[in-house]
Amino acid sequence: MRIGVIGPLGPDTFAANIVEAVRDAGHVAVPLGPLGPLQAKHRPTMPKGLAALAALAALTAQALPRLEQQAQDRVVRAAAQAECEIVINVDGRLTPESVSALRRDGARVALWFPDSILNLGRALMILAPYDALFFHEPHLVDRLRATLDLPVHYLPQGCNPRHHRPLVPAGTEPHLVIAGNMYPSRIRLLERLAAKGIPVRVYGSKIPRWVGESPVRRMHAGRAVFTQEKARIFRSAAGVLNNLHPAEVEGVNMRLFEAAGCGAAVLSEFRPAIPALFADGQEVLTFRDFDELVAGATRLLTEPGLTRALGDAAARRAHREHTIGHRLATIVETIA
Repeated sequence: MRIGVIGPLGPDTFAANIVEAVRDAGHVAVPLGPLGPLQAKHRPTMPKGLAALAALAALTAQALPRLEQQAQDRVVRAAAQAECEIVINVDGRLTPESVSALRRDGARVALWFPDSILNLGRALMILAPYDALFFHEPHLVDRLRATLDLPVHYLPQGCNPRHHRPLVPAGTEPHLVIAGNMYPSRIRLLERLAAKGIPVRVYGSKIPRWVGESPVRRMHAGRAVFTQEKARIFRSAAGVLNNLHPAEVEGVNMRLFEAAGCGAAVLSEFRPAIPALFADGQEVLTFRDFDELVAGATRLLTEPGLTRALGDAAARRAHREHTIGHRLATIVETIA
């Protein structure tokens, strides 16, 4: 089967991991690229002066919709030329018109949305004629099913066992690790952990300027990590802290599955979806409030063998039930 994937490709991107899972399943993967409209050669030179900046803003506002549509048309043409039988889109910006065009060309089209409710944007997928929509947020799935009669399904995320697997001894570094973007609730949580003396190492994009002189700056490693470097860092830490954005209402993020696949001891903020995915206390540790977080972190930092026991059990479960390949099989079975 020829399966196209719409989304940005790069180390550990969601689309790239799906492409690898498609190939591992014996299908033909067709990377269709991102929907981003602005290529470097099309970006205008930044002018100087307020009047020039205003003119540039007006020009961009006029040009952006056209460039966005050009990018979407390119993706639709590429899928048709490759004779894709299924197209899996991970970008919520795909317009209803583009989804209709993909279906007219003979493809079955699925959205697999990787983000929280916060990033639904204009929620164009609600108006698009998808064959199926997959979300990792049970609350969103329940509401869309109850009120809009859409072909919507709950589908947790997963790990890529090519990269997310145990590669080094467990728990050799005496700190917790957190990887990802910085946002206010995460900044505040890390500051509270610093005040309690819990050692944390942070990986990801640069700390934003609006954070100010926070102790979080001293925690930051100065870089993001991907694929097998991420696997080594997660596995070697005493634990991987997985605090969740408040917009994750009932479901869990990709990081939980990646870290579990790497054989890390995951200390995750509790969500109702977790008990069906991992055994709390045996495969992962969870916390519901700050005191439970500190208690869990202290256990991982002081109890010899706990990190390895949790990480080994989590990796077995993740590779047995929670890979991108497992989720891909569900999508294909649902829409093929």
